[in-house]
Amino acid sequence: MTGPGTNTYLVGQRQLVVIDPGPPDQAHVEVVLQALQELEATAQGVIVTHPHSDHQGCAEQLAGQLEAPFLRFDQPLRHGSEIEIEDKTLVVHHTPGHTQAHICLWLVEQRLLFAGDLVAGQGSVLIVPPDGDMAAYLDSLRAMMALDPTAILPGHGPVIEAPQALLQAYLEHRLAREAEVLHWLEQGYRGAQEIAARIYADRLEVLPVATLQVEAHLAKLRKEGRA
Repeated sequence: MTGPGTNTYLVGQRQLVVIDPGPPDQAHVEVVLQALQELEATAQGVIVTHPHSDHQGCAEQLAGQLEAPFLRFDQPLRHGSEIEIEDKTLVVHHTPGHTQAHICLWLVEQRLLFAGDLVAGQGSVLIVPPDGDMAAYLDSLRAMMALDPTAILPGHGPVIEAPQALLQAYLEHRLAREAEVLHWLEQGYRGAQEIAARIYADRLEVLPVATLQVEAHLAKLRKEGRA
């Protein structure tokens, strides 16, 4: 589910922050520690974009080893919180959808977006109710489009060099899927699994995950009074 693995970012030069330190994997931790040593840098914080184990599994351990604070949404970060890194500023944007407690980090001076699991460098992002919310997710995509980043650094996959095109593609994909869900509802199908089986009829091997995605769309449509 994590594609090529989780991306960990070191932001700064001598006094830096670690974004999404990764899973509870000692080899991953050692790579981060080695990078800090080679840079002759110290960490002023360990930040996670959201509380999934592939992003924060080793965060507390790493923060303890580095004697740096462990920072996440509501503990103590809020929407609009600013983190000063030498001569640069990271701004916290609350971007719920993939999870309620998801944040993106905006490097102001370079207009770079550290996106966590808002988007991926390869493939798409899973929205699983009830913590995942499709309506909130679409709003978060639109909010990050409005920032007009020069590049997106995702939690998984390569750097996204055409961010507006990718964000627009994500929006269009979700809205197209929503239209398919509405179509099959109109045909009399009920329930996420029944509808997913129609939409993904040629890819039944993905049905368990597809059912979760369809349920996220149905939850959105029910809230809107459209299903």
